[in-house]
Amino acid sequence: MHKVPDRRTFLAMVAGIGVAAVAACESSSSDGKSNGAPAGTSTTAAAESQPLVEVPASPSFAFATDLSNRGGGEAAPIEDDYWIGRYQVTNAQYKEFVDGTARGAVPKYWTDGAPPADKRDHPVLFVSAQDAVAYCEWLTAAVGGWTVRLPTEAEWENAARGPQGYAYPWGDEAGTSYASGKITSKYNYNAVCAAYALATDASLASILSIGADGGVQGWIDHDSRTGFVYTDLYAKISAAGGYTTAVGSYPDGRSHYGCYDMAGNAFEWTSSLITASNGAEAGKQVHAVRGGSWYSTGRSCRTSYRGEGRDPGGGYNTVGFRVVATKR
Repeated sequence: MHKVPDRRTFLAMVAGIGVAAVAACESSSSDGKSNGAPAGTSTTAAAESQPLVEVPASPSFAFATDLSNRGGGEAAPIEDDYWIGRYQVTNAQYKEFVDGTARGAVPKYWTDGAPPADKRDHPVLFVSAQDAVAYCEWLTAAVGGWTVRLPTEAEWENAARGPQGYAYPWGDEAGTSYASGKITSKYNYNAVCAAYALATDASLASILSIGADGGVQGWIDHDSRTGFVYTDLYAKISAAGGYTTAVGSYPDGRSHYGCYDMAGNAFEWTSSLITASNGAEAGKQVHAVRGGSWYSTGRSCRTSYRGEGRDPGGGYNTVGFRVVATKR
């Protein structure tokens, strides 16, 4: 195992990944239940301040499924240990990069070059893979002896599944429930957003519903172009940067290695090129994105779910990123 990168350097130069989230989380607490609003949490700063977590090499790693989510996936050996971000990169962290370099595009939901005040500790969205790479290059230049980059798809899945090969970062059961207008969940996905929508506008019950296990009906019908996604409330949520939560808001959703939000909140860019099998990009060569988002179904948030990808030059209201560091 490599020695951990100099803590002071990473806390300062890797934009303090985790520190802002911990501060935000310590200011609120929750039992994980809400009337539609995402749960907050409280954490111990000493335990969570390390911005990256170490993941050992896995020379025998193979994807759990192929790109069509059928059967076993291909072998993708991971020959070296690596460090992966405990948290997704936040709006506040990305702003430091934009202000310091003038290289990254400003996300469209920011105002006057700044993120919404209540979303500083949420994952940054509408950032292209190209801008995410530029962010990593900026950090690499500041951190001696280490290369900061996007994870490969294999590295991402390996970190999310853990040595147990879990279906979700925390285990094999989603553990979501919905009753009496309240949702209990270990992660932020479309049922959490749907619960908020129903609590905000009771009339949406005519098109939107949530099952006892967190399954959502009436989210979108692509053929008829109907469902919640075509409502004014959804347009408002999307324009504000999506229904994200502060990174680290779901402590029960931590992975084996200690990463937060590897299910839901925001899809994450990887450096791997794939031919997409899902979504509008199906059949196109794109960069793989993993983990699901606030918009995604629970199935899309499973650690084995593959086939989603995006044009590396585009920005999307469901896609953010986290970083990996490797010894040069």
